[in-house]
Order: sequence, then C-alpha cells, then structure tokens
Amino acid sequence: MAYPADTGAVRGAPPGAAGKAAAREAGQRAGVQKTVSRTIALGLGAAFVVSIAAGSSTLLSTGLLALLTAYLWATLAIPAELTALLFFTALLLTGLAPDQVALAGFESKAVWLVFAGLVLSEAIGRHDMGHALFDRVLGRLTSYRGLIWLVAATGLMMAFLIPSAMGRVLLLAPLVRGLADRLGLEADDPRRHGLFLATVLGAVVPAFTIITSNVPNLVLMGAAEAIYDRTFSYFEYLLLNFPVLGLGAFLLIPTLVLRLFPGPAAIGLPDSHPAPWTRDQMKIGLLLAATLALWTTDTLHGIASAWIGLAAALLCLLPGIGLLPPQSIGKLNFGPWFFAAGSIGLGGVVSHSGLGALLWGQVADGLPLAGLPEPAKYAVVQVTAMLMAVVTTLPAIPAVFTPLAASIADSLGWPLDAALLAQVPAFVIFAFPFQAPPVLVGLTLLGVPLRQAMRVMLWYCLIAALTLSPLHYLWGRLLGVFP
Repeated sequence: MAYPADTGAVRGAPPGAAGKAAAREAGQRAGVQKTVSRTIALGLGAAFVVSIAAGSSTLLSTGLLALLTAYLWATLAIPAELTALLFFTALLLTGLAPDQVALAGFESKAVWLVFAGLVLSEAIGRHDMGHALFDRVLGRLTSYRGLIWLVAATGLMMAFLIPSAMGRVLLLAPLVRGLADRLGLEADDPRRHGLFLATVLGAVVPAFTIITSNVPNLVLMGAAEAIYDRTFSYFEYLLLNFPVLGLGAFLLIPTLVLRLFPGPAAIGLPDSHPAPWTRDQMKIGLLLAATLALWTTDTLHGIASAWIGLAAALLCLLPGIGLLPPQSIGKLNFGPWFFAAGSIGLGGVVSHSGLGALLWGQVADGLPLAGLPEPAKYAVVQVTAMLMAVVTTLPAIPAVFTPLAASIADSLGWPLDAALLAQVPAFVIFAFPFQAPPVLVGLTLLGVPLRQAMRVMLWYCLIAALTLSPLHYLWGRLLGVFP
C-alpha cells in the first residue's frame, strides 16, 4: 500500500500552471499531515516502550501496541506493510503473545488467497486483459446513462475475476481516463467526474460482499479462522451479503452519479475495433472462468477458496504455460500480503490478551443490550462497527472487531456466526474516501476533487444505512444467520 498523498496528486491534476500549483499545494498539505501523524505515532510508540520498561501489565502494553498499529494503518504515516513488520517485531521481542499467536496470519488461508490475487493480477496486467475486456464491453454506446451503468458493471464483473481492489482500480483508472479524453469530456464537465466516480466506487464497494475480492473480507476470513477455527466458504459469504448489500450498492452508485453529475445524454464514442484475443489472453480467460466456477461451488467439492486460488497462481507461474515467467514471483509487491498477515495477527493478539472482551465489556455495561429487540441489537452492532471505520480504515475493522465477536455474541445472546458477519455492512456502507485506500488512490489518480466525491459518498452512506442495512438484516434472518 502506498501513501495516498504520494500516489498521483500530480498525475491526476489538470494540466498547466494551475494544475502544478494545485499539486504543489496538495503535496505541502500532505507533508504537514504526515509529519503530524508521525509525531503522534512516536508518542504512542514511546508510551509502549515505557510500559514495557516499567513492567506494566500485559494487557496495557498490548493495548498500546494495538492502538499504535491501528493508528498507523488509519493514517498511513508509514507504509501499511512496514507497520505490520513493526507489529510482528514488537510482539516477538517483548513476548507479549506466543509466537504461534503473533504469526497466526501467515498460517491463514486468507493470506494465501492474497498471494494468489497478487499473481493473478500480475498475469492480467501483463497480457493487457483490461483493455481487451473494456474495449469489447463498450461496444457502440451512445448515451451517458448507458456508459455510467456499463463502467459500474465492468467494475463488478472484474471484482469476481481479480482478487485485488487496488489492482482493479489501477487497471481501470487509465482506461477510463483515456475514454473520457476520447469522448471530449473536459475537466469542468460533470460527466467526467461522474464517469470516474462510477468506475472507482463500482470496482470497490460492491466487492466487499465477495469474500475473495477485497482485503477486509480476507482479514475477516483469516481472523475468524485463526481465533475461532471458523472458515467461511465463498458461497455462504456470497449468499448472505451479495443479494442485498452487493447488488444494492451496485444499483445505488450509478443512480446517484447520474442524479448528481448530470449532462447531455448523447455521447460521441468513436468506433472501436478491438484486436482479436491473443492465445495468452484466452488462456487467462479460461483459467479465471475455471477458478471462479470452483470458488462458487466450494460448498460442493470442499476445497477451500484459498487453495483454488493458489493452484491458479501456480499455473500462471509454471514454465511452459507462458502466462508469467517463473521469476515474476520475485517482482511482486508483497505489501498487501504482509498487511493481511498483520491484520489477522492483530486480531489474534487482541483476542488472546483479553483486550477484546474488555473493550466490548465497556460498551455492554453502558447499554441495556439484553432487553433490546433483535433488530435494535443489530443496529447497535452496525453503529459500533461504522464508528470504528471512521476512526480507522475498513481493513482495520475486522482486525479489531473479530476478536470482540465472542463477547458480542454472549452479551446479545447471538450465535457466533451472527456476531462475526454483522460487521460486513460496515465494509460496504462508508462515507469518506480515506476509509477505503483503493477508493482514495483511484480518485487521486483520476484527479477527482474531494468535494465532488463527497457529494456521492455522503448520499450513498445515508441512503444505504437507512435501506440496505435493515434489508440485509431481514435477508440474514430469512437465511437463519441473524436472530
């Protein structure tokens, strides 16, 4: 993961002197924010060191380390993978948790699914599958409305095929920027910002309901396995979350974009003549189709989605198949891999130390949870998770929330699965770009001003919280997941 402020403030800026000045001002502002964030992190780190030196309780020292780790992930004061390494090193040097608890993330299926996603994304990018798919689905569109729905649908389709939100955004961003230029959508045309917002949000938000497609889903999967020995299958996660949250987000985002960024309905898309599929592109297409088919039927054959993904990654790297040279494994960006392992490890440590039970105990003592009706209990959990997402980031929610699940289940009188899965709506329903790093990176790369993004995201968060969240609860009750 990169610093959002470093990810393209200049590349996304408008051309000319005004663009350079805006980029320079944004860079200076980001530099100040980073300095402040690092200063606060140093203070938290010093408090942790003092607690160790003074022989304070394990619970206090673990809490300080967990707070420091969550803060660094929330602010990206240093790269997320470096924060994960700092977390591992501090745990192992101080002995605050057993080695098998601290390093449990590396044993998790979710971490190996992240690795598989890195390899598959590399293969897709190497053979230009993005252009090949995008040019074909564009066809002969003649309306702005059709274009917005099409780019959102393309993002959703890619969420099933590319298990990396950042990979999808980085793949689609240059394609839609080039498309906007071909269409003659100038920087002050609302349709340009609408196109970019529909692309980024459409590629990221609905995908939180597909367990292989975004980091928070994988952290939830890995932490549940590490702490509770509970492995969620691809199909059961999809069945619970996609019909209401996933499809609802997919329908709501383009609707809001068209409402808030109107413009002339007609667009003049030049005729395109896509090149024929290459042999390697056909190989990748078949491999992705087979992988997706095995993922969606994992409840039938019993093979975990992580091992299916790992086999697909291996096929990409095997000599003779030709999708990737074997040495490509040394060129992968392993940052997301370390981040996922660190997030899962943090969840395990919070649970092992008893910190999770203590934190939820404070909430439970202040609320008469036992006497609340079941929908109200669900609402309390939703508000707690959403507030947690505001002060951290979405990938940090399952790392902190999952260790609390057993305590939540006990205090609410819920089954464990209900408490674990009740956090998923907080992945899908959020209001600020910084909460989802791929969204922030995509909007920065495409030069979408924050105020324009917030117009869509605030309305989306409000409407989704009032409609999708309660409908999701009713759907979960129908399936027997929620009480």
